[in-house]
Amino acid sequence: MSYYLSVLLFFFFGTLSLSAQTNIELNIEHKFDKSTFVPGQIYIDNNNKAILISRIEYYFSDIELVYDAGQSVLINNQHLLINGETQNYDLGTVSSTLHNLETINFNVGVHSLSNLNSPSLYTPGHPLSIANMYSQGEQSYIFVAIEGMTDSNGDQIPDKAFEFRATGNNLLRSISIDAETVTENNFLKINLIANIANFLKDIDLENAGIQENGNSLNEKLCDNTEDYSVFSNVSTTGVSTLVSPKNEINIDSRLSIAPTIHYNFFTSEQLNMTITNINGSYFIQRFNLAPEGNFYMSQDLASGIYIVIFTTPKGIRQCKRFVIRN
Repeated sequence: MSYYLSVLLFFFFGTLSLSAQTNIELNIEHKFDKSTFVPGQIYIDNNNKAILISRIEYYFSDIELVYDAGQSVLINNQHLLINGETQNYDLGTVSSTLHNLETINFNVGVHSLSNLNSPSLYTPGHPLSIANMYSQGEQSYIFVAIEGMTDSNGDQIPDKAFEFRATGNNLLRSISIDAETVTENNFLKINLIANIANFLKDIDLENAGIQENGNSLNEKLCDNTEDYSVFSNVSTTGVSTLVSPKNEINIDSRLSIAPTIHYNFFTSEQLNMTITNINGSYFIQRFNLAPEGNFYMSQDLASGIYIVIFTTPKGIRQCKRFVIRN
């Protein structure tokens, strides 16, 4: 009798053990202010200049979940490499039953002990094995990498490159976010927003150049994660994966002196359109256009270089050059 009781108890506690765990998924949607981030799309920065972001990557480390009246658990994955083009991250399981997430704590950057290592010490696929997230010159992982271009001459087209690659243990930043989320069927989906514009606030992008170091500009970049709340919570479990398509502007120049402009913006907002020549002495403007359509020129244009600029109230801006040759 005791043998069968032992078997029953084994399966009973084994079942409890299997159920006493929670699957965790992190969902991060990157935005530039209120607009969904799309690599290579042009936005407006804090100084009302056109800006294009071509790369954003950064590390999370020491992810801690606070739940159910102050209990806490650390995620097994000590480091997570976040990419601006990827939204969903599987954090694995924790051997606890979480009912209600209250807070998520994490560091932006690489833990100081791990920062003594280099990518060659890790197997391929490990977050710390990525060679382009390590600075040989600084002997440090790159905690945050943001690269792009800004407009230096006021023609609304980004033309001057900037590169931030923040390195060094002094740039590790600790973040705590209230993230009230209910677990459903032992599955917890944590939804965050990352505002790239806040990373870059109060930084002179035009004169930044290449910054692969722990100096003042990269220190400011990392300070902004706290000072301007780069990361925030979305209080819903139903955020779906978003694949952001690129907005399109095409110029049909078969009628070279009066081209047709075809456009398609992935937004529900109305568009404003400006066509100007390169020196700003000629303008055509149209307002409250549908997000998709065609604009047929009603007059011939003189020879020269022109720019068509589309904007929305929430800051999407996209431009395209075209040339008229009479």
